[in-house]
Amino acid sequence: MPDTQDFTSDPALAPPTVNTTPGPEYADTARLWQGIPGIERTPGGRLWATWYSGGTTEGPYNYVVLVTSDDDGKSWSGPQLVIDPPGFVRAFDPCLWTDPSGRLWLFWAQALGHWDGRAGLFAITCSNPEASSPVWTEPRRLCNGIMMNKPLVLTTGEWLLPVAIWRWGSGLGKTNADLKLGLTPEQVKAGSHDMGTERGSNVVVSEDQGKTFRLLGQAHDPRSNCDEHMIVERKDGSLWMLIRTDYGIGESTSTDAGKTWTPGQPSGIQHPVTRFFVRRLASGRLLMVRHGEQAGTHRSHLTAYLSDDDGKTWVGGLLLDARNGVSYPDGTQGPDGTIYLIYDYDRGGDREILLATFKEEDVLAGKPVTEAVRLRNLVNRPPLVMRSNADGEPLAGPGARLTSAAELDVAKYGALLFTDRTYRFEHLPEELVGKAFLRSSIGACEARCTADGYVWVLTPSEGRNRDSLEKPLLQQGFTKVVLREFRIFDGMANACSVFQKKLAAGDKLQLGKWSVVLFDPQ
Repeated sequence: MPDTQDFTSDPALAPPTVNTTPGPEYADTARLWQGIPGIERTPGGRLWATWYSGGTTEGPYNYVVLVTSDDDGKSWSGPQLVIDPPGFVRAFDPCLWTDPSGRLWLFWAQALGHWDGRAGLFAITCSNPEASSPVWTEPRRLCNGIMMNKPLVLTTGEWLLPVAIWRWGSGLGKTNADLKLGLTPEQVKAGSHDMGTERGSNVVVSEDQGKTFRLLGQAHDPRSNCDEHMIVERKDGSLWMLIRTDYGIGESTSTDAGKTWTPGQPSGIQHPVTRFFVRRLASGRLLMVRHGEQAGTHRSHLTAYLSDDDGKTWVGGLLLDARNGVSYPDGTQGPDGTIYLIYDYDRGGDREILLATFKEEDVLAGKPVTEAVRLRNLVNRPPLVMRSNADGEPLAGPGARLTSAAELDVAKYGALLFTDRTYRFEHLPEELVGKAFLRSSIGACEARCTADGYVWVLTPSEGRNRDSLEKPLLQQGFTKVVLREFRIFDGMANACSVFQKKLAAGDKLQLGKWSVVLFDPQ
C-alpha cells in the first residue's frame, strides 16, 4: 500500500467525507482501543460526545466518532457520525463546542501518518443540534495545527482557539506508528512539514463568529509536551494560558488580548504529563479537573477543584475516579449549574468512556452533597468479544521438559504470573489447567529443553496489546492453537491466545515482553 500512495498531492489537506450512516466496521465490537473524549450540551439539553479510535493505537488509521444522549447522559446512542479520512491520513483529537449562537461545532485534527509536522484543524457545524440526526455543513480546514480543547469567547466578542503545532517533531516517519508503515525515503520527504517558528502553543482568532480564522499569537514553553493548552480570561481582562509540559502544567499570560504572551514557566500546579481541564463557570469561579496530588506521575485520582481568585488558589476537591488509567477530562455546564465531565479509562483494555456529573457545592464539600452527583457513568465500552481462533491447530502433546532459572508453579486460578508484577491468573482454558508454568519477569523468560515435547506460550493476541509476542512466535515456528481467546487477567489488552511448538532436547527458548510459558509437569 505505501508504494502506491502519492504523498506529493498532500492528502492531509483534503476535506474528508462526513459519514452519517456508519457501517459495522465502526461498531463497538470493531474497536480495539479508544479514548481522548469531548462533550457538549446543547441549549435544549441534548448531550453530544466524541472520541477517536481506529487501528490499535494512536496512528495513521484513526477516525473520529460522535454519539448522543437525549436523557441527560443516562443512555447513549451508537455512532451517529464518523470522520475517517482515506489512506494514511488520520482524524484525531476531536473537540465539541456550542458557540454563542447555539451552533454545535465538531472540530478535529488531520495529519498524514501519526505526525507529519503540521497537521490541520478541520470543523463542521450544525444549526439544529437538538435533533437526533442533525444536518452538518461540509468540512473545512481552518488552520494548521491541533485543537482538542474548547475555544474561548472574550468579553469583547472575539473567539480564541487554542491550536498547537507540536514542537517535538518536524515530519513523517519519526514515531513507531509511522515507521511501521514501511514508507520510502521519498514518501517521508513528500509527507513531512517543518513549520519552524509556527510550532508552539498558538492562538487562532475569529473576529466574525467563525467565518474566518487567522493566527493571532503564540506562547512558548521549551518543555511543552503536546501543548493541549487552555485559555481563560481573567477578571482584570488579562488572558491566562495553561500548557501541558514535561514538568506538569506551565503557564503564560497575555495583556493584549492574545497577541503576545510571556515565556512559558511552571504554574506551580503539580501534574502528570497529560491533559487537564479548566473552564470559567456561570458563577464566575474557575473549575479545574486534574489528577490529584495522590496521583504522582500516574494518571489516577481524577479530581475537581474550584478557584474564586482566578487560579491563585484552589479549594475543594471532589474525587471523580481514583483508578490508574483515567485521563483526558473535558467538560461543560448546564443552565441549572450541573457540570458534565467526560474522560476515558484503560484505552486499550476496558476501553471505557465515562461521564461524571456534579455541582459546585459537591466540589467545595469534597464529597457528594447534591442530587446532581453521578460518578463513573458509562458512555461507551466495546463488548469484550473473544476471538475464536478457529484458524488454529489442535492442542498437541505430549509436553516437553524444561529447565530454567525462573520459578516453577502450576497453572490455576489465582496463581501469581510474574516475579515483578502482582497479576494473577483470572482466566485459563480448561485444557491448560494443571500444566506447569514458568514464573519469570514480565520482561523476559528463558528456558532450555531437557526432553522432547511441546511447549505452549500464552501471549496477548496481535492488536490487543503493544507487547504482544504473536508475530515473533510465529517467526520462530510456533503455531496458533484452536482455543478461544481468553483474558489471562483483567482488561481486554490482556486477551491472550495460545501458541505451541515442539522442542527437541537442547533447544533454547528466549522470549521478551510478555508471555507465560507452559509445559507438562515433571
